[in-house]
Amino acid sequence: MALIPVILFIFGAVIGSFLNVVIYRIPRGDDWRSQLRSLAWPGSHCTGCEQPLKWYDNIPLASYALLRGRCRNCGERIPVRYPLVEFGNAALYALAGWYFGPEPLLLPALLFISLLIAVFFIDLEHYIIPNVIVLPAAVIGLAATIAIEPSRWLEILVAGGASAAFFFLIAFIKPGGMGMGDVKLAGMMGFYLGKAVLVALFLGFLLGAIVGVGLMVAGRKGRKSRVPFGPFLAVGGLIALFVGENLLDLYLGIFDQGM
Repeated sequence: MALIPVILFIFGAVIGSFLNVVIYRIPRGDDWRSQLRSLAWPGSHCTGCEQPLKWYDNIPLASYALLRGRCRNCGERIPVRYPLVEFGNAALYALAGWYFGPEPLLLPALLFISLLIAVFFIDLEHYIIPNVIVLPAAVIGLAATIAIEPSRWLEILVAGGASAAFFFLIAFIKPGGMGMGDVKLAGMMGFYLGKAVLVALFLGFLLGAIVGVGLMVAGRKGRKSRVPFGPFLAVGGLIALFVGENLLDLYLGIFDQGM
């Protein structure tokens, strides 16, 4: 049991290395076919000098440290995002292994973690949430969660459908305030989290408001400036994955006592 988080940390770092490819290449494809093809070809290479990377320069976390964050061939600086994604995915995989243990729910939880990390960085940089990521993820999440916990089928369907509908309503009332990518992401999160998606959405709005106000106070953004909402939803979803149901039960318990 104690080995599970250690094994998952190593596995998570490897998957994190692949996520960096997803984050860099998916937004640069013209359609879903070219996006998927880009993941397989060309092989890993420096984005500066275009030289293919040797296997020993592509070891998660270790290679970045040994190369001191620079390409061996041209010396161009490697974005700090690369080790951040690898470490973040590895750490969250280890946390999931400790939290869920060797249970079937661990598998969709790991997929959910990696999906949200990819969405976080893609939307942060490109202001898009690719369909090629979120739509298959929604189908897999719905099927896997219902297969593992069939008694929750109604909760899961309602959570995903209501979350997407709520965000669609916001997008309809205030065009430009919420993108269709956010609508699909909210629905996908509901299929994985069930009722805990309420916590994820609340935290997403809360974090978005705090950061938005902070950016305006600092003069970095204006009231009409565009700020991607996907990263805030992703953070809310990751928190809700581990403590969402506990926070929701705590709130409902306090509410019941007040009544």
